Amino acid sequence: MATEETNAQPPSGSAEPLSGGNLRARATFVPHVRIPWTDGIAAIVQPDNMIWRASTPEEVWIEEATAKIGEWRSLARSVYLRWALTINASAKAEERYRALPVDQALTTSTLRVLDGAPRQVEIARWPAAQAAEHYAAITPLIAAYGVADLYGALEDIIFDFYEIVLRHNPESLLRGDEYRPLRRLRAQRGVSPDAENAWRQAWAQRFTTWRRKRAYDGLPDVLVALYRHAGLQRPTQYSRTDVADWARSLEMIGELRHHVVHGAATVSDRLGALSGTANALTFDFVTGAALDVRLHHLQSVECFSDQLLSAFNLSLMERVLGPLRDVARRPAGRKGQRNE
Repeated sequence: MATEETNAQPPSGSAEPLSGGNLRARATFVPHVRIPWTDGIAAIVQPDNMIWRASTPEEVWIEEATAKIGEWRSLARSVYLRWALTINASAKAEERYRALPVDQALTTSTLRVLDGAPRQVEIARWPAAQAAEHYAAITPLIAAYGVADLYGALEDIIFDFYEIVLRHNPESLLRGDEYRPLRRLRAQRGVSPDAENAWRQAWAQRFTTWRRKRAYDGLPDVLVALYRHAGLQRPTQYSRTDVADWARSLEMIGELRHHVVHGAATVSDRLGALSGTANALTFDFVTGAALDVRLHHLQSVECFSDQLLSAFNLSLMERVLGPLRDVARRPAGRKGQRNE
């Protein structure tokens, strides 16, 4: 049957930890629990996600993907929250150093090789007032690096989603004589635990190679290809945006990330053209102007990631059920078709 998942901590349920295989998945702050849709608490906490319980082998990938959305949502929110905390810490540090006596100072150390060995050495000592000015100067820059990190989280999520689709339907990655041994491992995976482990290791290597190559296509194109490959469509309740619009928003965020990573000081023609449009979030960059990334830009990227994950969830559910607006009107029948 279908269950619902929430990012709010209810009084009952069991939390599911995030995977430790991703650096960004460390220090997460958004627990999520799974609640059966028949549990009355579900109506109170207003769950964020729905999980489909597969009734056929063809639906297993949908169950796995819907079950991962809570983890992905936790990842994206936690990345945002870490940068929000960093911005707050910098602002508070500025306040602190402005309040310190004039004889107090901030010292900063780094490593230098002395006598053939790395040693800590002081490289800066700023009087409290000067330290406060430095904090004031760097605080506005933090949001830009948060955008770059959050775009990386979106890349992790989209490729993680794609891996689920491909692992359950790997034929397109196993074609050709080069992958004959991999096809053999897949065919024999159920023989023993060792055979299953050998297949998983070989598949992980194959997917990693494929991901590295596909990354050059750009994340927007990967998103469109993912939807096409998985047979997904935009949720039927969406009327103003489609997959191409989401890809365009991803392109805009990726263009800003490119600016940050490469230290661009002014807004490019492309970022300027993508900004200020119907799907531009709060991006208001003007071609040729100085690049000025603010907190609301970072918040827009977090908002987009939340909306994208909701779209993933609805698209997956409708892949099984058809239009969700019609589900409540259907006669009782197939197990798991009603999610109330």
